[in-house]
Amino acid sequence: MPDFSGQTGSAIYYLLTQNTSVTNVYGTRIYPSVTNYNTTTYPMIVYTITSTEPTNTKGATGYSKLDVTQMQLAMFHTSYEEMILAQKDVRATLDYVAEGIYPPTGAFTNRIQSISFQDDRQDYIDDYDEQGLFVSYMNFQVRQRRT
Repeated sequence: MPDFSGQTGSAIYYLLTQNTSVTNVYGTRIYPSVTNYNTTTYPMIVYTITSTEPTNTKGATGYSKLDVTQMQLAMFHTSYEEMILAQKDVRATLDYVAEGIYPPTGAFTNRIQSISFQDDRQDYIDDYDEQGLFVSYMNFQVRQRRT
């Protein structure tokens, strides 16, 4: 399992690797933040936490009890058709996940209140090999309880 530095990423990695439809396509090629796309086996997923906002309450003491995190998930493929098919499985895995603790044990557990799909876009990287890379960027909002 990658190093998560205590971030929401541990929940994302856990949820994606628990779905056989996702792991049949990606295996464990699911990475936090960055990777060098010229030295990687495809397909793969890279997820990035783009922002985290605390929900501070007037008069409350201590830290925020709920963080709202924006996350972008990039799916890299050499086949456009494979990317489109995999999008469905990835979205179904994360969108409206049940409230719970993910992963259920370990140093990086997270109490997730909800995950919701926000939007997506597609791109093409033409300077990879002779065939290029198809990329799907999917954005999710993650609500994480901190109590």
